Parts: sequence; C-alpha cells; structure tokens
Amino acid sequence: MKIVEKVYKKQKIMWITLLILLVVCLICHSIPKASDINWQTILSLFSLMLVTQYFIQINALDFLSQKIIDLAHTHRQITQLLVLLAGFLAMFLTNDVAILSLVPLFLVIHKQVDGPFIFPLTLITISANLGSALTPFGNPQNLYLFNHYQLSTTSFFKISLPLLLISLFLLLLSTFIIPATPLPSLTQQKYQLKPFSLAIAFLLLIVTLMGVLHVIPLNFTTIVVAVIALFLNYSLFTKVDYGTLITFIGFFLIVGILGRQGPVIDTISFFLNKGSVMTYLTGILLSQIISNVPATFIITRFSSNIVSIFLGVNVGGLGTPLASFANLLALKQANVHSKKVVLGFVAINFLFLLALGVIVGVVLPQLMKVI
Repeated sequence: MKIVEKVYKKQKIMWITLLILLVVCLICHSIPKASDINWQTILSLFSLMLVTQYFIQINALDFLSQKIIDLAHTHRQITQLLVLLAGFLAMFLTNDVAILSLVPLFLVIHKQVDGPFIFPLTLITISANLGSALTPFGNPQNLYLFNHYQLSTTSFFKISLPLLLISLFLLLLSTFIIPATPLPSLTQQKYQLKPFSLAIAFLLLIVTLMGVLHVIPLNFTTIVVAVIALFLNYSLFTKVDYGTLITFIGFFLIVGILGRQGPVIDTISFFLNKGSVMTYLTGILLSQIISNVPATFIITRFSSNIVSIFLGVNVGGLGTPLASFANLLALKQANVHSKKVVLGFVAINFLFLLALGVIVGVVLPQLMKVI
C-alpha cells in the first residue's frame, strides 16, 4: 500500500492526466487514437532526458553552477548569476532541468547566507521558463510547435529571440530590487570533471540536437543516444522521468478527442478567428488554467498563427503555478508549504506576466511580419 501511495505522490500529474483522459473518453463516447500522438516530440523529450541524466551523473551541472557562483560577492550578484544560469541551462537542457539543478543549489546557498528567499526563487523559475523559450528544444511546447509546423531553425529564432531579449531586460532590471549586501564566505563541495566524460556528454547532446533540428532523422539519433547510454551506464534509463512522457502522451490523446468534438471546435475557433492578438491572449489565458503544454496542443488544432501561438503559450508559462510544470517543480523542489511563499511566488509571477504580456502584445504586429 505504501509503495502505491509513493508512486501516486511522485507521479500525481500523470495519474490525474490519465484520469482526465478516461473521463473525456466516457463523456465524449470516443476512444483515443495513436495518430493523435506527436511521436517526434516524445522521442525528442526521451533523448533529451537521457542526455540530461548523463550530464547530472558526471556532475557537469554542479561544476558549472559552482564556478559561476564563485564570482558572486553580494546577495544581488548571487541572484543575478543564478538567474542568468537558469536561463542559459534552460535554453539547452529544458526549463525543468534548470529548475532541478538550480533550486536545490539556491536552497543550499540560502541556508548558508540567509538572504532573500521568495523573490530569488521566483526569478530563477521565471528565467528558466523564459530562457527555455529561445530554442526549439528548450521546453515541450517549443518542441511540439517546431515539429508540428515543420519550422526552419532560422524562422524559429526570428520569433524567439525578441522574446528572450525583452525577458532578459526585465529580469535583470528586477534583480536590482535585491539589496547588494556582502556575502559571507561559502564552503562548497569541489567537483572534478573528467574530460572524456564531458566530451561524451557533449557528443550525445550534439547528436540529440541534430535529430531535434531535423538535420538527421530523429528515429536514428534516438537509437544512437539510447545505445551509447546503455553502454555508458544502464542506470541512466532508470532515472528518465517516464511519468512525464506518459503525461504528454495523455495530453495528446485528450486534445485529440476534444479536437473532434463540435462544441469545443466552435468555442475555440470563435476566439482564434478574432485575429492575432486574440490568439495571443487565448494562449496566455488557457495556459493559466490547463498549463501551457496542453494549451499548445489544443490551440494548434484550430490555428496556424505560429507567432501568436508561440508567444502566447511561452509568455503564458508565467502566472499560476499550473501555468508551467516548471512552476510546480520549483515549488516542489523548494519544499514550499508556507502560504506566504506560494502567494508571493504567484504575485511576482503575475506582475511579470502583466509587464511582459503587455510589452509583447504591443510589439506583436511587428513580430507577425518576421515569417
């Protein structure tokens, strides 16, 4: 019984997703179709998870984090460096990995220096969400959009780069709210990297990214990465979050069934046919309720306005804890139980959502011209 309870708590979102899928099937009198699943996205996520686990195993992320943290002398600088590092890691290793790597590190530092907590934690989370928006493989919704619309890499960056620059400006500006009080001396564990292991890790990452970017067939790169990982350490496969993969499959199936229902089609189409700004706002608002990944799956079934959809669901990752899985992950990693911390986290998120949402909405007409 305890094992069942432990599995449920660890993969609560997966079980809720599967329950919703069952309810949707019963209400709509429909069965899931395998053709509703975007296997390109699933394979991409699986490969990235394997590579990420190898980076974690060889302590590459810890090593990089500590090298950068060694440069800090004040509470403000430590936040600025963690914010920049969160955005950078999220660009290449997804927002979830950035959160998994840096929130525990932030907690260790906070315990030693007793500095601000809610604001830095929230900024790190926001940076991971917005940094991940830059690349096709930074987050699941980007992977899906990149594969679904068969975008060229150049076209994708024409949309994502302006969002990153605006986000980076707001984030760095916000860090100046944190006092520049000096840090005490920090005692940190020293990690040694083996050059061969690091070279293998980057080789795996390059192979994976070539598959994600359609340079090499994704099926082939996934097999290559899996075989190499098997020889390196078979335990890497046990650390992959299969619950997340099943959750995304569940999302695909739910959206597939709902996308064939007349009332759902009529309602969403009504809003999405009102123009680019309404599509953008729909992406933001829907993300607040059901999270930006399933929101992406639903909206793309009714609209081909890639710029508005991309900006809506990526900006929409800010706001409620449910808006992005990274938000829930950050609160979970921080072991947050205080209502004050959660409310502060949500309030700061909404302030960023409002500021960034308005700015991006104003420049949206110009961004519509880029592709």
